[in-house]
Amino acid sequence: MKKGVLVLMLFLVFLSGKAQTGIGTTTPNASAKLDVFATDKGFLAPRMTATQRAAIASPANGLLVFQTDGVSGFYVNTGTSSAAVWTRINMDWTRSGNDISYTAGNVSIAGNLTGGNAATSKLSGFVSNISTEASNRAIAVTDNGMILRCTSAITLSLPSTGIPEGFNCMILQSGSGQVTFSGTFYNRNGFTKTAGQYAIATILYVGGVYIVSGEMSN
Repeated sequence: MKKGVLVLMLFLVFLSGKAQTGIGTTTPNASAKLDVFATDKGFLAPRMTATQRAAIASPANGLLVFQTDGVSGFYVNTGTSSAAVWTRINMDWTRSGNDISYTAGNVSIAGNLTGGNAATSKLSGFVSNISTEASNRAIAVTDNGMILRCTSAITLSLPSTGIPEGFNCMILQSGSGQVTFSGTFYNRNGFTKTAGQYAIATILYVGGVYIVSGEMSN
């Protein structure tokens, strides 16, 4: 009996002194608490649906599961156990050397896009969206960077508020009717209309004022 207890105690001391656990190896890596070794099999993480994942009670930060439905893939809780934030580990972004690309969908930012303010920087592969205009309306924030193709004699109003600093858009008088600009704006010649068919004018909002310039007349 005493011999058995002694063996058990020695075994427990061995386990407590063993900092790592190895599966498939007797020499687990010193930096790993659990080292799974194999050359013909992989590690299978818990698999579940999105509903089952969301139902996990108090998931620990760093908890990893594989979701089998919806947008399937590995999900890790980057939040807390009381406020889980399940983030998918994905390969939607593809890197090749110094280039990075997005494989599908849209890319948007809420803040500033930096790193392009240099003489050698350039933005390629982008074109302006075109909106065909046939009736009077006011310029809107969504017109920023647009080409407004005006097909008849219309009036474009410049609102006194709501337009951000740096706003710019291009106006094309596509038809025979002139495009009239309404509101408070500056033009070096005091012109208020586009000059004629195929005339181009630009609207800039800089320093809290509109500047309308280009092929214009009265």
